[in-house]
Amino acid sequence: MVARNYLIGERPDAILNIVDGTNIERNLYLSTQLMELGIPVIMAVNMMDIVEKSGDKIHINKLSEKLGCEVVEISALKGTGIQKAAEKAVAIANQKNNRPPVHKFAAEVESVLDSIEDKLGNDVPEDQRRFFAIKLLEKDEKIQSQMKRVPDVTEEITRIERELDDDTESIITNERYVYISSIIDQCLTRSMKNKLTISDKIDRIVTNRFLALPIFAAVMFIVYYASVTTVGTWATDWVNDSLFGDEMNIFGLQLPGIPVMAESFLTAIGCADWLQGLLVNGIIAGVGAVLGFVPQMLVLFIFLAFLESCGYMARVAFIMDRVFRKFGLSGKSFIPMLIGSGCGVPGIMASRTIENDRDRKMTIMTTTFIPCGAKLPIIALIAGALFDGASWVAPSAYFVGIAAIICSGIILKRPKCLLVIRRLSLWSSQLTICQQ
Repeated sequence: MVARNYLIGERPDAILNIVDGTNIERNLYLSTQLMELGIPVIMAVNMMDIVEKSGDKIHINKLSEKLGCEVVEISALKGTGIQKAAEKAVAIANQKNNRPPVHKFAAEVESVLDSIEDKLGNDVPEDQRRFFAIKLLEKDEKIQSQMKRVPDVTEEITRIERELDDDTESIITNERYVYISSIIDQCLTRSMKNKLTISDKIDRIVTNRFLALPIFAAVMFIVYYASVTTVGTWATDWVNDSLFGDEMNIFGLQLPGIPVMAESFLTAIGCADWLQGLLVNGIIAGVGAVLGFVPQMLVLFIFLAFLESCGYMARVAFIMDRVFRKFGLSGKSFIPMLIGSGCGVPGIMASRTIENDRDRKMTIMTTTFIPCGAKLPIIALIAGALFDGASWVAPSAYFVGIAAIICSGIILKRPKCLLVIRRLSLWSSQLTICQQ
C-alpha cells in the first residue's frame, strides 16, 4: 500500500519491475497493474539460470513485444544482467512521455471502463485515468479516499456484474489472467508441455469443481476423527486416567499418579487436611482436568500445520473463493477462519491481509463462529455427555459454524435484511415494555 501510494503521488520517472522467471505467470499479474499507472516500465526477468536449467525457454523479445516494454534477463544469484537492467531503466527514465501501451480486456469490461473514465474528467491526470477507473470498478475504498471527487459508478458496477454474473473484483482478476495466459502461450516454451507434474495431477483432483468440497469435507472429518476420537482420545485418556490418576505406566515402569504423589508428600510433612484437600482435589485436579484436553488440541494443530505446509489449505482458499463470494465473503476469509479454529484472536488478526475493507470487516465479524481451541473441551464434553462420544459431533460443530457464517454473510450483504432485523428487534423490545 505504501509503494502504491508513492507511485500514484510521487510519479517516478520509471519503474524497474523484477519478476520471477520460474513463476512468470503469477508475477505478470503485478506487472499488468504497474503498466496501468502510466509510468514507463522496464521488466527484469530474474532466475533465468534456473529457468534454463529446467529446460524451459522464455522468449524475451517476444515477451517485450507483447507487453510493450523493455524486458531483460538477469540472475541475481550469478550477478548477470543487473548492470544492463539498471542502464536501461535510467535510459527509459530520461525519455519523456514514454507511456507504456495499455493492455485491453474483454469488450464488455472495456465499455464499462470507458464510461468510468469519462466520469473522471479532468480530476485525474490522463495517464492515470485507466488505473483509477479499474480501482473504482473494483470498489477500492482506499483509492476513493485519495480522490477529491468520487464519481458515482454504481450503474456501471451493477451492469457488468449482471452481464458477467460475478463481482467486479473477480471479473478484473479473471480478465488479467486471460490476458496473461494469451502472452504466456506465445512467449514461454516448457520442456514438458504435455506432461503433468505430480503436483498438477493432484491439483486437478483436489480443485475439481465437483470433487473439491467432498474431498475437503472428508479431510476435515479424518482430521477431527483422529484428533477427538482416536489418537487425541488415547492421549487424553492417559493424561486423565494415568498422569492425573492413581497410577501411570511409563515404558513399563509403574509410578503413582501426580495426585497420589502429592497427597503422599503432603501427608508426610503433616499438612492440614483442609489445605491438603485444596491442593490435591482443587488445584491439582483442576489443572489435570484442563490439561486433559491439551493432547486433543495438539494432535489437531499438528494435522492443520501439515495441511498448511503441503499447500492444501491454499488450494482450499482458491476453492472457497467462488463459494464465499456468493455469500458476500472473500475466498481470503477462509484462512482467518481456519486460524480461528485454533484461536479466534489470531484468526481476527489474520484478516488484516484482506485488502477490501468491507470483506475484512465481514471476516472479523464472522470468524468467531468457527469453534476455536477453547471451545474444543466443551464440544468434547457435549459429545461425551449427550451423544455417547459419537465421532460425528466435533465435525458437525464446525459445519454448523460454517452454516452460521454463510447465513451471517447473506444478512450482512443485504442492507435491507439488516433493516428488517433492527425493526424486529425494536418491535420486540417495545412489546416487552408493553407487557411489563
